[in-house]
Amino acid sequence: MRIKGVVKGLSSNRERAAVLTDYGFSVLDVIDGSMDIEDVIIGNLDDHRSQQVTNQTTKQRLSVYIEAIQATAESARSLLLYK
Repeated sequence: MRIKGVVKGLSSNRERAAVLTDYGFSVLDVIDGSMDIEDVIIGNLDDHRSQQVTNQTTKQRLSVYIEAIQATAESARSLLLYK
């Protein structure tokens, strides 16, 4: 299922992003590509696995690993500290 989300947080090294969706936060490990705060991301953001998503803001395809789904803001913030 394609879900739309907005990047609300990045780890200090920018290798992990917290993306707010209608279902809570998805936390993504960025394998290839980049994201910035407020970028719009579209893809299957509700499934733990490696996959391709689209940065709608930059029109770029990204390789990511979905680390967490439907996370609270507190959980997402905590996960950003561990990458």
